[in-house]
Amino acid sequence: MIDEPKEPSSPACLAHEADDAYMGFATRAEIAAFLTELDRLDTEAIRKMLPRIRDDALHREISPRLAAIEAAKSGT
Repeated sequence: MIDEPKEPSSPACLAHEADDAYMGFATRAEIAAFLTELDRLDTEAIRKMLPRIRDDALHREISPRLAAIEAAKSGT
């Protein structure tokens, strides 16, 4: 008797297969629009978008920009 693959017992077992947007991350279109407007966005808009960016390299690139903008505004 050959063992059949078992069905996942809950939707959480399939989370790795879900679309990024379903998991709360920004879509490619949202990120593209964000990057297009990045130089014109205020710190609040950048701060809201950062947790939604799943790409670690992009996140590391944008985080220092936010810190620099905040530092410039505070005069330090």
